[in-house]
Amino acid sequence: MKAETKLGIFTVLGLILFGFSLYFLGGLSVTKTYDINIKFDDVSGLPVKAPVKLAGVEVGKVKKIKIEGEDVIVVAEIHDGVAIRQGAQFSVVMTGIIGSKYLKVVQGRPGAPLITPNSYIAGLNDVPMDVMITQTMSSVKEFVDSVNNHGMLGDQLNQTMAQLRELSTNLNQMIASMQPYLNSSVQNLDVAVEHLTNLLASIDRGDGVIGSMLKDEQMKEEVKQTVADLRTTMAEVKTVVGKMGKFQVYWDYDFFYMPKPALSTSDLGVDIYTPSGYTFYHAGMANLGNKDDRVKEDDYIERNKLDVRLGLYNHWAKFSAGMIRGAGGVALELRPFHDKEFLNRFTFTGELSDWGRDREINHRNFTKPNLSYGVDFRFNKYFSVGAWARDALETNNFAIRANVAFNDQDISSFFGLAAVAGTK
Repeated sequence: MKAETKLGIFTVLGLILFGFSLYFLGGLSVTKTYDINIKFDDVSGLPVKAPVKLAGVEVGKVKKIKIEGEDVIVVAEIHDGVAIRQGAQFSVVMTGIIGSKYLKVVQGRPGAPLITPNSYIAGLNDVPMDVMITQTMSSVKEFVDSVNNHGMLGDQLNQTMAQLRELSTNLNQMIASMQPYLNSSVQNLDVAVEHLTNLLASIDRGDGVIGSMLKDEQMKEEVKQTVADLRTTMAEVKTVVGKMGKFQVYWDYDFFYMPKPALSTSDLGVDIYTPSGYTFYHAGMANLGNKDDRVKEDDYIERNKLDVRLGLYNHWAKFSAGMIRGAGGVALELRPFHDKEFLNRFTFTGELSDWGRDREINHRNFTKPNLSYGVDFRFNKYFSVGAWARDALETNNFAIRANVAFNDQDISSFFGLAAVAGTK
């Protein structure tokens, strides 16, 4: 083979390899495209050659990022044949919390004119994920500082707790004075029932002074019946008194903070666990606040809603139904790891209410049910913190939840006394 022929072959192969290198490594494309210019305030983290996705399908790449005046211009190179209509929304999104960024396109209204090549479109300037995470962590820190009495929330919590304790102050002396009698009453009743049983047996055998005196069979039967009735009554009294110590009453305070609209709400209620061991009642108010206060543009919280429920519970689940935040609904709490150390601190909760919602709240129409869900981590028996999605089918606001709960022994004893008073 001649040297010229070899040189020609190597030259052709080199050109072919060079072309493939440009195509795969240099971004050279043989696909016909057209450009769209999108204006943003900030595109931090968006790289050149990042994908452009429409309905989750890649339809192009970011060709160039430049600055024109006060705006950042992202030049999107769109594949020819991909129709993007006027009114389409362009935004910079992230594939995950630590994922890469890409340009997301939400198609415009069907039937609208197509966007022409080299057009300038205003993009959506959402808060970047990293900034949102920073703001959220800052809000969590502020909240924790507040709970630790370093802010106004701590003072408000202290005032609220003081008011709650004041509700049971009038019961303290009564409970304290009755406590010794209540502690010994069950033992005394046991002794009394035992004496009555022995007395009844003695009468039946005719032993002792009373047995010898009751020679009349009719009188003997009447005395026996009277003693038997007394013994039954004493057993019932013992059962009722035993129930007095089995009521459990908890004050429950929830605080929600939503970073995006910068809103906070509070819920306050009482949970009453009955002696049955599987039923409970909840009564309280949700979204506490002055309903006459001026509200922000994106404030859709309806103030001062009644929250009353009846529920069932066991070690791993709690189900309740009734009026939830002012409307009929159901709630479910799950503790799937209740028997696992550390993991038993996690609780998964969901609330669904207001199924027929169709009304305007702060100039926004709401037509879907109110669904909220989240996960909480309990630090101790008094305090827990969690992450929630509030009204997920409508506003879907991320919220930080803090819960303070404690058992009120005075109120628990009061319900025990009420149970005795209401027993026939």
